[in-house]
Amino acid sequence: MTDAPDVTDAADATEFLDLTRLLTAEPAPDPAVGDAYRQRLTRAFPGDLPRLLDAHRKAATQPDPAAALQSALDGDPGLARAARETIAVWFTAEFTRPDGAIDPPGSAEQYQSGLIWQVIRAHPISHAPELPPPLGGYGYWAQHP
Repeated sequence: MTDAPDVTDAADATEFLDLTRLLTAEPAPDPAVGDAYRQRLTRAFPGDLPRLLDAHRKAATQPDPAAALQSALDGDPGLARAARETIAVWFTAEFTRPDGAIDPPGSAEQYQSGLIWQVIRAHPISHAPELPPPLGGYGYWAQHP
């Protein structure tokens, strides 16, 4: 038996995409990327992300879901943090874990799917040289010469 959070719940996957639409105004978030983000965030925030999804479920039943969710976030720093990191991961493919460490993009696809590229109307920066790792490929810029 493990204390690891359940990251496979299909209802939570759907709820996470609905939450994403509200937080980011992105009308059609990619479900596969969203599921990867949800799993990463659930591992980092095992108590707060499920509570954020519950708060969103409740807010969605209100006449003004955005205002209802904002009220819940204003009253709970843990929920607010989970919401901020959810926004961050959708825009940049990375977020800050509770310990202060950066959780980097899980894949090149996640990095390239960052909403920031749509907002600034640019393609994802970097053209990785075609050299064998660690000299080339995704993440080559992190290697010292």
